[in-house]
Amino acid sequence: MTLDALPVVRHVPTATAAQMAEADRVASEELRIPLEALMENAAHQVAVATRLFLGGAVAGRDVVAVCGTGNNGGDALAALRHLRGWGARVEAYVAGPRERLRPLAALQHDVLAGLGVPLHDTRDLDDRTVVGRLRRADALLDGLLGYSARGAPRGEIARTIRLCEAGARPVVAVDLPSGLDPDTGAAPGDAVTAALTVTLGLPKAGLLAAAARDRVGELVLADIGIPPEAYRSLGIDARAVFAEGDLLRVAPR
Repeated sequence: MTLDALPVVRHVPTATAAQMAEADRVASEELRIPLEALMENAAHQVAVATRLFLGGAVAGRDVVAVCGTGNNGGDALAALRHLRGWGARVEAYVAGPRERLRPLAALQHDVLAGLGVPLHDTRDLDDRTVVGRLRRADALLDGLLGYSARGAPRGEIARTIRLCEAGARPVVAVDLPSGLDPDTGAAPGDAVTAALTVTLGLPKAGLLAAAARDRVGELVLADIGIPPEAYRSLGIDARAVFAEGDLLRVAPR
């Protein structure tokens, strides 16, 4: 099975970054869905979409993740665990020290470390080393920045985005390509160019904007277990979004 076999949707509600943050809060605090469960669901869906992107099997394939220190990085790290279990060779490059990782991302980092997965701090490596490794990958997971990021990327994140672009491998973006504004789709600075974007819960509004078209690639929407009730107070009717499946190809508008 490949991405072409997924159901296609042409009209699906979108969410701004502020709306998505509120839906996440309602899901975790009011509906009592553990954040760990949402991350695990997200990671599994990203891994499944990556497997479809690579033709339906990952055994013997090289998948590399580039990760920030937030939960978007945690999603990518956890996706590597699933891909490793399906036979892929995996490793991760983290744009910051382990001590700066958010708690859930740190947990996923430590699980991979316990499994013997190579984990690198990009600050310890020169540009040529990182780019050379990225160029050998069959797919590159982008988990550097999530929907809460604002403005142009800075520091080590910006450097790592540039290295991804120099690596020129097919990128699977987790939720949205790092560096894109989630509401407008504009890239105020360095930004990742994805071949596939796996957006979580609902598409971020900017992903469907004309400004984002060249950066998003194929857009797949993944159900991560956020109930429609989490969106209701925001005026978003999400009851039928996943009626045809839990992974959907979103057609361009």
